[in-house]
Amino acid sequence: MVSIKRGDFVRMEYTGTVAATGAVFETTDESVAKKAGIYEPSSIYGPKLAIFGSRMIMRGIEAAIETAPLGKEEEFVLKPEHAFGKKEQSLIRMMPQKEFAKQNVAPVPGMVISLDKMMATVKSVTSGRVVVDFNHPLAGESVAYTLKVIEVISDDKHKLEAMLSSLGITGAVSEEGKSLEVSFAAGQPTQKLDAAKKAMLAVVPGATFKVS
Repeated sequence: MVSIKRGDFVRMEYTGTVAATGAVFETTDESVAKKAGIYEPSSIYGPKLAIFGSRMIMRGIEAAIETAPLGKEEEFVLKPEHAFGKKEQSLIRMMPQKEFAKQNVAPVPGMVISLDKMMATVKSVTSGRVVVDFNHPLAGESVAYTLKVIEVISDDKHKLEAMLSSLGITGAVSEEGKSLEVSFAAGQPTQKLDAAKKAMLAVVPGATFKVS
């Protein structure tokens, strides 16, 4: 059983499928993504890093992590309430098609759009009316996962090192007295480094940074 507590980092591999159909909807395995037809060239495949006890990890997966043996692949099924939630009828709404025309959008069934800062799926378009569903596309579905917990990271130095690797940033972490210093290699995009600093400070508030 994995020894893990809130705030620890967990590095893991996983594949999620719809229990009823076996359709893959997410995976860390590039070959599985290609075979399932969900491969995204812009995505980085391989083990993912997440913070245990945060909203980054689905509740049902967190429960599975707590009982998973380190380095061994586990399989389990999550009911909707432990996955993407039950389907709420109140989140299915009918809207006049003219509201979409104002945004130069021609809605068609299956289209995923942003409305009121929420993602929604167009279900149908008839007689000037559009039915949109604000539920998660997998709401109401039981989902199956294969999961392998590769590593649990508890100390701050290794957390920062793991973040460098996960963010694709070249650098190193050293101990400076009682604090940790992150040295970024020169020549990397400033915007990317600024975003990394913000993320790292959220994890280790006392960290310092330099470019060398």
